[in-house]
Amino acid sequence: MADGTFRLKVLLEKGEVHIHGNRAGLRDLANVCAALSALSDEEAKTAANHVIYADYMNSADDGSIPMMVCLTLDP
Repeated sequence: MADGTFRLKVLLEKGEVHIHGNRAGLRDLANVCAALSALSDEEAKTAANHVIYADYMNSADDGSIPMMVCLTLDP
């Protein structure tokens, strides 16, 4: 089954965040999470510690709310 075009939509519905995506979009989100979790402590203190998904950045479908996926180090 082909993945097709990357699709990811982030919505806020009744106080809950909903992430809707096709296989390519969800795979990208999973890869971002994996890459962030692999950063060193030093890398995590830089701008490399996050990825933003937003429709105005062409990284999410039109109508999506902006979403930041960020590595936060344990205290």
